[in-house]
Amino acid sequence: MKISIVIPTFNEADSISRLISDIRRNLELNGYNNFEIIIVDDNSPDGTWMIVDEESRRDSRVKLIRRINIRGLGSAIVDGMRASTGDYIIVMDADYQHPPEVIPELIERAISIGADIVVASRYSRGGGVRGWSLLRKIISYGALIIAYILIAESRRTRDPISGFFLVKRGVDIGCVKGKGYKVLLEILVANPNAKVIDVPYVFRERLYGESKLGLKDIIDYIIQVLELSRISKFAVVGASGIPVNLGVMALMLALGSPVDIASLAGIESSIAWNYLWHEVWTFKYMFRGGVKGVASRFVGYHVSVILGAATQYAVMRILYTILSLNPLIGQLLGIIAGFIVNYTIARRIVWIKPRL
Repeated sequence: MKISIVIPTFNEADSISRLISDIRRNLELNGYNNFEIIIVDDNSPDGTWMIVDEESRRDSRVKLIRRINIRGLGSAIVDGMRASTGDYIIVMDADYQHPPEVIPELIERAISIGADIVVASRYSRGGGVRGWSLLRKIISYGALIIAYILIAESRRTRDPISGFFLVKRGVDIGCVKGKGYKVLLEILVANPNAKVIDVPYVFRERLYGESKLGLKDIIDYIIQVLELSRISKFAVVGASGIPVNLGVMALMLALGSPVDIASLAGIESSIAWNYLWHEVWTFKYMFRGGVKGVASRFVGYHVSVILGAATQYAVMRILYTILSLNPLIGQLLGIIAGFIVNYTIARRIVWIKPRL
């Protein structure tokens, strides 16, 4: 069994040698001698990459990926993971906020429980943070809540925005782009059936350097969540189908078609439109499974839409009849309820990934 440790760096010259030594010692003390430490450095001006290069000459298990004219924490992590050869890949920071002594526990839990993803969690019982200001806590909890609301796959761990985690070889990282700095979120979305467990740890104060978290990182995170959020994409696609529906119906009426036929044509056109965009964008299946797969999901999507429409009508009728609520308000609440039904069925039945 081989362990890969991936560490993205930028201006970490003060800490990198000590960190490599501590990682090496913690692995060897626990019997993990077959490992590699992959440092992905974005050509640090402080010479971090030169220090790592010297370390790699002394120990072949230390490897350097020096990226010139490329910057980005997320993409650095992805490059390191793709270059790794271990059976288990651990991602961590270089500033000692992620304690090296937690590494063996991540590996042991992955092996003993058979987990695909092990998250070092600040928010599990026994975990915590040290030295954070009130503003930093608000930002972190806000990011956590946003992920929980918009990304269903994030709810399988108490800390989906952790930067300290383990993934087992075989977990899908091929479609992970590393656009934002929360790579774990992308991995969770790409692997909805992976077995995920948490290991609590205390997030330490930075020993070296300065925090690189800024306004741009916060904006990038929000953009990343919106791009990953299937429910947001589902809503956008659904809204885009409204003018398709009405446009086709208007065209049919202009051509002299009966109202009922025009209405059905508009509905079917919007269903086909929505299905196409869900296939290539929301769930990114890109016509996977050939003609048979496309036909099966197309029929399944029709079923989900029918159930959603029935839910919409039932909610409106109940609220109007029993509570004497304005039918337009009832219809609006029915649309929301129908949307939830449509999305739930689509995600769980129509577009669903096989288990690992």
